[in-house]
Amino acid sequence: MWRRVVAVTGLTEELERVAPLLDGGGLDRMMRRARSGAVPAGAYEADPRQSCPELVARAAGRLGVGPDAAALYLQVATLAAPTDRNVRRWNSWSATRHAQVRAELLGTGAVVEAKRARAGRSVFLPGDWTELKAPHLPLETAKLASHAVRPLWGNVIRSPFGRVLPTAPLHEMFATAWERLHGQDGAHGGPEDRGTV
Repeated sequence: MWRRVVAVTGLTEELERVAPLLDGGGLDRMMRRARSGAVPAGAYEADPRQSCPELVARAAGRLGVGPDAAALYLQVATLAAPTDRNVRRWNSWSATRHAQVRAELLGTGAVVEAKRARAGRSVFLPGDWTELKAPHLPLETAKLASHAVRPLWGNVIRSPFGRVLPTAPLHEMFATAWERLHGQDGAHGGPEDRGTV
């Protein structure tokens, strides 16, 4: 039915933008996931070591790093606001531990270090950057589609929620980002294939 509505109306972008809000869509799946107890009490879905440990293990093997660095990579690759403050809260890291993990991840070449206004972090995916205005944080352009966001002008964006928020359960978004960057089995699309900043 949904495909037929899209085909008949020609409103593909607009309809896909509201898809997370529909019954069975991303928001519904997020609510079911929250009730499932899949992540231990006190832990965060935004910590992939808690929400998708199998993917973290796969990413660690592919990148040649430990699970903490693999988790940080998945956060940088997926989340709209993996600021240093957020990452430390989600992962229960001290500033010292965060710096150690960041250095390990930077050694892979899968991310780059840079200074970018209002980003709140120094590690980024290689590639294009979108300067969103407050109250939104700027982010990697590659993340706009997964968050169903289209910048319009000034601080105005088109999105299902009016803000840059997840459109599906985070364990699904981590898996989608990994597949986008490395293929389904993580066997290709390494950092050397993705260009530079």
